[in-house]
Formats: sequence, structure tokens, C-alpha cells
Amino acid sequence: MTTSNLVYLTQGDTQGQAVLERYLPRLHHGAAAHWLSATLPQKGTWIIDPFGASPQLALEAAQAGYRILVISNNPITRFLLEMMATPPTEEEMQAALADLASARRGDERLEQHIRSLYTTHCDQCGAEVDAQAFLWQRDALTPYARKYACPHCGQEGEFPATEADIEKARRFSLVGPHRARALERVASSGDPNRIHAEEALDTYLPRAVYALLNMINKLDGIDLEARESIYLQALLLAACDRGNNLWRTPKEHIRPKQLTTPPRFIEYNLWLALETAIPLWANGRPATPLTYWPEGPPESGGICLYQGQVKDLTTQLDRIPVGAMIAAIPRPNQAYWTLSALWAGWLWGREAIGPFIKVLRRRRYDWAWHTAALYSPLRRLANRLPPQTPFFGMITENEAGFDAAAMVAADLANFQLEGVTLRLKEGQTQLLWKKVEERPTPPERQPASTVAEAIRQTIIARGEPTPYLHLQAAALDTLSQENALSAPGLDPQAPRTAQAHTAYTSTRQLLMDTLAPSGPFVRYQGGKSSIEIGKWWPKAEIEPEQSLADRVEMAVVNLFQAENTLPLTGLDASLCSQFPGLQTPDASLLQAILSSYAEERQPGHWTLRENDTAAARRADVAEMFRLLEETGKETGFTVRRENTLVWEGAQDGAPLYFYVIASSILGRIIHAAQHRPEQGIIVLPGSRAGLVMHKRERNPRLDYLLEGGWRFLKFRYVRRLAESERISPENLASHFALDPLSHEEAQLPLL
Repeated sequence: MTTSNLVYLTQGDTQGQAVLERYLPRLHHGAAAHWLSATLPQKGTWIIDPFGASPQLALEAAQAGYRILVISNNPITRFLLEMMATPPTEEEMQAALADLASARRGDERLEQHIRSLYTTHCDQCGAEVDAQAFLWQRDALTPYARKYACPHCGQEGEFPATEADIEKARRFSLVGPHRARALERVASSGDPNRIHAEEALDTYLPRAVYALLNMINKLDGIDLEARESIYLQALLLAACDRGNNLWRTPKEHIRPKQLTTPPRFIEYNLWLALETAIPLWANGRPATPLTYWPEGPPESGGICLYQGQVKDLTTQLDRIPVGAMIAAIPRPNQAYWTLSALWAGWLWGREAIGPFIKVLRRRRYDWAWHTAALYSPLRRLANRLPPQTPFFGMITENEAGFDAAAMVAADLANFQLEGVTLRLKEGQTQLLWKKVEERPTPPERQPASTVAEAIRQTIIARGEPTPYLHLQAAALDTLSQENALSAPGLDPQAPRTAQAHTAYTSTRQLLMDTLAPSGPFVRYQGGKSSIEIGKWWPKAEIEPEQSLADRVEMAVVNLFQAENTLPLTGLDASLCSQFPGLQTPDASLLQAILSSYAEERQPGHWTLRENDTAAARRADVAEMFRLLEETGKETGFTVRRENTLVWEGAQDGAPLYFYVIASSILGRIIHAAQHRPEQGIIVLPGSRAGLVMHKRERNPRLDYLLEGGWRFLKFRYVRRLAESERISPENLASHFALDPLSHEEAQLPLL
């Protein structure tokens, strides 16, 4: 199994507030540029994005000095890329909106007409105001609440809908010319896709359809310059997204994947949606060179956009020397893909949808299907790429089926997996492949034994029970290295897509068999639920490495001892370098360690606390040994000093073993102890309490061992014990229980 050094950065998402952000991959800023710079030092090198799923990725690669060929068959994603590469100014967007606002609808301005659809009255002062949104229950005929901010009296918030609000909503019919027009722009009456377009349109309320089509129809009737027309299309695209029923309340930013109306949803004011979209488009980003295939961007870096499918391009790829492939691996998203077809038809007409209209027909996607969907373009590209071409893939909403589909599809297309790393809570998986020509015959051993050994070695290396996603990655990585990932059970005469289906399902079954209850591994926190839930540990006795959490803690402390203040991004990058592959620590662990040892005195920069310097903690540990020795003797114990401090002899009770530490590194203490758990007492700073709790939550085996009777004392409590005259061998246990560990530091109880 490989351990390629794939680095994450914790600067967060560069998208922030962006149009359609809830559908797009959430890439970490700098990850793509970092990999490209490390892999292809020659700037101006051609790279390929085979899926074109992330405009952000293309911009980052181009701005890092590379020429990136983006292949995209989704007209909406292409439009996003075009707009982001050549962003408008706020003044240009305002001018475009002003032209739309002044268009006439009968005797009134269009702006006035659209605003009137969403007016309500302030409960406090009675003034007419613009409702920001109305709130609905699924399948209801009228809204139950509205949101507004009254500019007259200042009242704002959510309030019950009035009779006037309800009556206004009832004016709009589920049928009518605007709905017919909305369908006609996507599929004609005789088109078999018409019924699917109708199903997609059902995710819009009648008022939203009326407002959108009124505004879209004006695009053809206003005398606009080419760029101004594009700017209006961009604003209307934002309104098209704001206008559907997929905005859940109260959690409106959930990423929709299916065209399913939530139990409660938000109906936004669509004229306000146009206004709020202006700063999202005019965000001040620099322009990026953008050309269209076959015209290439400058050698200094830029984007070349191919508007179509991989199968139509591969015969032309010999025009450019490709140095690498890079991609945000697309996740199946019925909501975004279906709505993209709908929006493209509304904004540009049926012809603009092209072959992409096929997405209207498919309602459900499974991971075996997705394996075949990823495999098809990858195989076509692999046939045109030189051997050893690297391919860096990023998954931004990882889950077992998604990760497995990507790994199996690439392997079947002759991309051998070179490394994988992931962060579970952040939903991020990074994959590195290389293009290979001939795959040698797999080794003689059975894939089941390969998988079991890969899982076992991964758990040993991490030193703690391990989640399924890591174990799956380890198994598939090893199988790919041995050329055995997609080989078993494949019929060479079967269609390629059928082979992809078979490879995915057989691989998943292999993992399920290996992790079955009768197999060599035991699961914590899983029960009878899916094997993807819980964490795994070998049934047989093993000699694990020191736990990953303990090693990461030591690494962070060492970094702080060398440099008192550290930037979070640099610290995280350093940890990713020290712990590559499937040992990459989650950001939550790093956060728990930082909160225990340091303070964020400046945003993004952490400073070691004064009482956590090496000298200060050595003094604390020495003080604890002295106080415990004195307290033990005064209480009637015989005290002796070994590697730890031992109290014994009081009323012939069992000896007590005190382990004084300045960290929360517990593994070596627990596993090396030769006494019963209830005789062990770990003495540590109070600031480590939250970190110990975090480790117990992430490591169920550690939690189980500590639950056997181990006790904890904080430094501050030892000081109070030393001052107390009430302590005795008889009440010792009750005193030790007065200041338990918790995530939040509690007030110290009185003795």
C-alpha cells in the first residue's frame, strides 16, 4: 500500500458566497495549485480536467500558471466558468439590471410589477414593504409565514402570513401560459423529454414561474449589447436557482441532490434575488485568460474550454502535449443536472441544452451506474495519454460508494492508484493515479487475503480503531497496486459499462465479506447497521503503533517548541507531510489539540500558552510529584518513586499508581500498566481535559480501557488536596471524583 504525500490546506472554501455554490464541489483553497507545483514545475504545461465539474479548480490551475483544458457538457457549469473567468464590475451589473428594471410590462415598469408580487404589510406600522421571502409547507396551497425588514419602523423577522398574503399567492395557477412557455423553451410538445421537464418544473411555485418567465421573456425584447445581455443572463440564473422549492427552512444551505421538496421551504422574492446576486458575480476577482478549443490560452496560463463530451474530443488530443490530469470528481446530483437542463432552456433555448437533455430522463443514480459513467470518459482519455501521466482527483463529499466508484472506474481505465488520503468529517478524499499501459497478471494470492491484510496493516499503523472509509481506501489501494482491483470476475466479452458495474459490485462484496461478523475484525459502535458505520479493530492480538492521536499531539507540541506562534495553514500542511496517506489527521483533532495548548490571538495564528512551554510544564510536573509525595505521607501511605509515584500500605489497601504527565498521551501508560485499572490515577493539566475527552470519543477502544476503572486528577486539584485537612484513606475515592474531566472547565468544587 502506498502513502503518497497529498496535502490539504485549511483555508476553507474559496467559493464562500457564490452563485450555485450549493451544487458545486467544495474544494479547499490551494490544494490543486500545491499539487500542480509539486508535480509539474514547468509552468505553461497543458493539463486536462476531464469532467469540468468545478470552475474554481480551472481558475486555480490557470492562475497558478498552467494551461488547463476543461471538458464540460453542462451548459450551466460552462457559463459559470465563463463568468468567473471574466468577472464583471458592479457598475456593469447594476447597469444591466437597470435596463431590465425599466422594461415595460403594460403601463408599468417591470421592476415595479415583479416587486408587487412579493409585497406585504408591516405588522407594527402597517406600511407596505417588500417581503424578503414567504415560508411554505410541502403540498400546501398558501404560505404560512413571511419574512421582512420594515424600512419605516425597523421591525424585522418572521411573522405569520396575513389574509392578503394568502390571497395574493392564490392568484397564480398551476396551469397557464407562463408554465407552457417555461416547458416549451426546454422541450416541445411532441418531445419525449417533455414529461420529464414537467416533473422538474413542479419544483417551482406558480408565482416563481410567472415572475421568472416575465423577466426571461424581456431578454429578447430589450436592445442590449452582447456583454450586457450576458450579465442579465447571469442575474437571471441566480434568480432561477433562488426561485425553486429546494431551499429548506430552517436549514436553507443544505446541499440538494434530489428534486425533492423539503417539508418546509422558502419562497424567495425574485427581484431581491437579482439585486443580491450582483456582488456574487462582481466579486473583484482578477480576469483569467479564457479561450475555446482548439484555440489555446497563453503559455503564462489560462483556460481552454471544450464545449462537449470527451468522446468527441479524444481524436484531437494529439494537438497538445498533456502533462497531467486533474479533476474534482463529480458526484451524482439529479437536482443540479436536471435543473441545469431546465435553466439552459429558459435562458438560451432548447438548442443550447444539446445532448445534455438526456439528464432529464434519469431520476435515480446508484454507485455502480456512476462507476460506469466515470469509467467511460477516463478510458477514452487514457487511450490518448502517454504512460506515467499523473492524475490527481479530489472528492469533496466523500462516502463509501462515491470513493469506491472513483477508484474502481479509474483502475478499470488503466489508471493505477498511487496514493490516497482522506478526511472524514470534512468530506474530503484525495486520490493520485498514474496512467499505465500493460497491467501484469495479479499475484496468486486470493483478493480476500489481500484485503484483510491491507485492513490489518492500516489499523496497526494508525494504532486505533479505524473508520470504514479508511479501510476501504486501504484495501482498494492495495488491490490496485497488485493489479487485482478490477480483474476478478470480469467477462472480457461483456460491454465495458457492464464490466464497470461488475467491478464495483464485486469489490463492495469483497469488503463486506471481509468485515462480516464472522471475519477477523470486530466493530465498535456499529451494531447490526451498515458496515460503513462504526470503527474496526482486529480480533487477534496485535502490537499497534502508538495511537495516531497521540503522535499528532506530540508533533504539534514539537512544532510549537520550535516556533511559539504558528499559522494554522502552515501547521496543517506540516502535519499532512508528517502523516501522509491514510494517517492524515482530521481537522477536528488538530483543533482539539490547539485548544488544549494554544490561543488564537490573531485570526488564523495560534500562540502557545505561557504555562504550556516546556520549562513551565517541567516545573509543574516536578511540583506534582512533590505534592503527591507529601500528601501521600501525610495521609498515612508509604510513598515510593519508580517510573511513577506509588502510594501503598494504608490499611493494607491496594497500592495507588500516579502517572504525572503534561500531555494527554495516554496510550503508553494504559498498555504498559501491570496493575488493575482502578489502581491507576493519571495526573494532568486541566487544559488537557477536553483533549482527553476528544480522544475518548474518537477512539472507542481507549474509552473502553479507561472505563475499566482509571481515574484522573487535574494539577489544580492536586494543589487543593495538598492544602486540605479533611482527606483520609477512607474518603480518598470520593475526593478523587470531585473534579471529573469534561469538555468545559467547570468551577473547582470545594473540598
